[in-house]
Amino acid sequence: MNADDAILELGKLVELPSVDDADGDFDLALGALLIASTDDSGVDIDGVMENLERMASAASSRIPDDGNELQQLNGVTDLLFGVIGFSGNREDYYDPRNSYLNHVLERRLGIPITLSVLCMEVGRRAGVPILGIGMPGHFLIRHRDEPNFFVDSFNGGLLLSQDECGALLRQAAGDAVRLESHHLNPVTPREMLARILRNLKAIYWDREDFDRCITAIGALMTILPDRPEEQRDRGVVHLKAGNRRESAEDFAAYIELAPDAEDIETVRNALSRLRGSQA
Repeated sequence: MNADDAILELGKLVELPSVDDADGDFDLALGALLIASTDDSGVDIDGVMENLERMASAASSRIPDDGNELQQLNGVTDLLFGVIGFSGNREDYYDPRNSYLNHVLERRLGIPITLSVLCMEVGRRAGVPILGIGMPGHFLIRHRDEPNFFVDSFNGGLLLSQDECGALLRQAAGDAVRLESHHLNPVTPREMLARILRNLKAIYWDREDFDRCITAIGALMTILPDRPEEQRDRGVVHLKAGNRRESAEDFAAYIELAPDAEDIETVRNALSRLRGSQA
């Protein structure tokens, strides 16, 4: 499917109520693969799903019938990181392929959010309920029924206590930041998909790959329709890309959606200049 079709399918997927349930049955893998399909029309979604099922079956065989929560979690993480060899891409963290689940599976390399999606989706298929934890600066996971221990997917499935999470947070965000209880709250599938897209938006902006940046923002607007700042940002990217008409349309939409925004006069002035140049 092409990028427009992928975004359309993503929009249908996020209409499901489970997208806003951190402990629901939402198919995160499908959402992540639709994001990948916005960049690559040849993503084999069915093939990836079959691969996830095979990994889930292998993970299940490693879990004792009476295994506790940590044993269940270890059955998934030991398989993925110890046996198959998935790991965090330290050498090229900002390679966009780290944010596309199909490439993560092919290369066995990823970043915290996509490796966490992998664990969660293998776990879900294996009957192991795993939650995503959106700690600032570093994404973690934990078993739904074990709130005291967390797994760092980027660091080989390292098991962490809450105190160790605090140390990791200070390492990622600075010594002035202290771990608070809400930092370890589970996040919803919608928030996780948005986090992937924000990564891609930032990567492509930094690379001045404006077409891909515009596509990422378009998908982000589909997932977060109540965030007018994405409309503004897409207008900025369109302007950088030389798409003046599209930029003006996005700025006009932002002014209508967020008339009281702090930057509204700046955007109005930019729109006036664009319209003046088009006259």
